[in-house]
Amino acid sequence: MKDFLMGNQCIALGALDAGAVSAYGYPGTPSSEILSSFMEYAPDRYAQWSINEKIALEQATAEAASGNHVLCTMKQVGLNVAADPFFSSAYTGVTGALVIVSADDPGPYSSQTEQDSRMYAASARIPVLDPSNPSHARELTSRAFDISHRYQVPVMIRPVMRVCHSRQDEDSSIKNNIQNRGSFQKDPARWAATPRFRRELHKNLIEKLESVAAENIPDSSPQEHDLAVIASGYPSAIFRDLNRDQNYPVDVFNIDMPFPLSENFIDLVQGRYARIIILEETFPVMENQFRDKSRISGKWNREVPLRGEMTIDMIKDAMDKFTGIEKSSTPGISLDAPSPAIPRLCAGCGHRPAFYAIRRALPRGIYTGDIGCYTLGTNLEAVDSVLVMGASITFAEALKRANPDRPVIATIGDSTFFHSGVQALINAKVSAAPVTIAILDNATTAMTGFQPVPHEISDIDITSLLTGIGIGFIKTIDPYRVKDSIELVREASAWAEENRSPSVIIFRHACVTRTREHGRFRISITDACTNCGICYNRFECPALVEEEGRAEILADICTGCGVCAEICPAGAIHREEIDA
Repeated sequence: MKDFLMGNQCIALGALDAGAVSAYGYPGTPSSEILSSFMEYAPDRYAQWSINEKIALEQATAEAASGNHVLCTMKQVGLNVAADPFFSSAYTGVTGALVIVSADDPGPYSSQTEQDSRMYAASARIPVLDPSNPSHARELTSRAFDISHRYQVPVMIRPVMRVCHSRQDEDSSIKNNIQNRGSFQKDPARWAATPRFRRELHKNLIEKLESVAAENIPDSSPQEHDLAVIASGYPSAIFRDLNRDQNYPVDVFNIDMPFPLSENFIDLVQGRYARIIILEETFPVMENQFRDKSRISGKWNREVPLRGEMTIDMIKDAMDKFTGIEKSSTPGISLDAPSPAIPRLCAGCGHRPAFYAIRRALPRGIYTGDIGCYTLGTNLEAVDSVLVMGASITFAEALKRANPDRPVIATIGDSTFFHSGVQALINAKVSAAPVTIAILDNATTAMTGFQPVPHEISDIDITSLLTGIGIGFIKTIDPYRVKDSIELVREASAWAEENRSPSVIIFRHACVTRTREHGRFRISITDACTNCGICYNRFECPALVEEEGRAEILADICTGCGVCAEICPAGAIHREEIDA
């Protein structure tokens, strides 16, 4: 049956087509739907949202070392977290099959960086496949399992955001219901290898890579032109569409596997063509494999953009210059997006009053932030730094050391706290850092699609965990209680200073978007409104706007939380309790 499927759904189906028996991952846009789709299409097979990407990949590697076919999913910055097992698993290899999906975000649109995961694959010396559209992603995922099994090496699939989130007509049934399973065979020289054995494993890995490259030589049609285009991934799909209209005088090589490229293929195209242009996104992974770059138009000579998402306009500009065609406008095909609206926390979000309380309580404070919806605390002037997941706590510790006369408070979500915040808090405790940690507990991983969090699906308790690592100040509050929250932040900060130890506040309120919560109040604005702008500007609730010189309520957006009534300095916002 044909369905209009997302690229991430196609990747899940490709893994199931290839007999994957299990899948592991950590949510992160644009990869999140892969694992959830695997769960949906094959509820009888094992799938796990792991605590972080490192743990996900370690478990996937263990299963693949036991002969199972296993999928592991993450986004490109998640691969940083998983880098240690990623590099090591390339040496040990697998006996079943291990396919690692690292979804990249050229732009970037929802990430700290637009790094290119293919560079990781090249550095680790594992093959990487670069799909150009959803259907191609399904095909290449199955092919990746085949390569991984035959060569006993992990293989990466690297879809970019446009491939992950675009849609295509595709058969939604699993093509092969076989489940490829095995069993663990003891071999300490491989699975527990010391450096002496690792040297031999590295030698074997290089030999495997050479064999993979030799087997995967791109199709070579008879030469028709003096110019050649080598394209992979999403840029190859854009170029195909563009070339239907422009009909450039070039021979075209669409590359499924940008690393490793066959040396025979490289020698062939460099011997044939007067000029070659290489179209890839984001870094020059294919281009770097060409030793002679004198006749190549690419990222090194800036004839192809070195950063950002490759759009049809960018590729057309590069191709017009490469082929000597006079630049002309091509109406109706630009993929450049309009300027997006500034993202804001949802109406009724519990994070908003938490940030408001932090700013009111510690106006001279330094506010360190983390990765999640609550990064939007920057809009509320309550987040001064964001680096990577878990870094709010480590930043808080070091910033306090560098700024001892100022209070420092870190904000971190519940999912991020379990991902990489626990270790950071232990470090702060051991280092006697007098900082406050605000755990924004909304009972889900909200930004990436409401994946589960440990304390909601098990008997793990955050307070008990904090007690177990020796935190002496732990208090929980609903951030809707704004005045009490302000006092609690002051109390926690003072305790941390006095005791030279971290204090923790848990701001607990379930995600209103997930629960579809509507509060107990009907909100109205009286004539006492002075249009100070605090409610719709500084508090930034999307249900409050300025109209005709005063604040107004957007009733269809308002959740009735009633928090705005507490923060209005003129007392102009009235809340009427609704009968249950």
